[in-house]
Amino acid sequence: MFSKNYSTAKRVQAFSSKGDFEKVKKLMTEMSENYKVLIDLFPENTQEGFDTGALFTIWDEKDEFNALMAKASDDMIKLISVIEDAEDIRGTLKKFMWSNCKACHSKYREPH
Repeated sequence: MFSKNYSTAKRVQAFSSKGDFEKVKKLMTEMSENYKVLIDLFPENTQEGFDTGALFTIWDEKDEFNALMAKASDDMIKLISVIEDAEDIRGTLKKFMWSNCKACHSKYREPH
């Protein structure tokens, strides 16, 4: 799911730079829904035996992880409403999309 959101985020960035906001809005909605799905992943019995690249911090701080996923989902919806009128598209994408990716990677993913 994370890989899917990353590839979708790259497409969001590409379409945004071209001004194709109808495609962008559809992709952002998809990403928002994917973040909601992630909240239900990583149950207690999945801490071992899966090669996910996830740190144990996800399970140790499950409430915080879930809150970040909920925030990321909400931010994608906010982004839908502001992207078309944004003066600085890159900065707006950074604020509402890439910052959530970075927050999750820095805390919940093994370095790669």
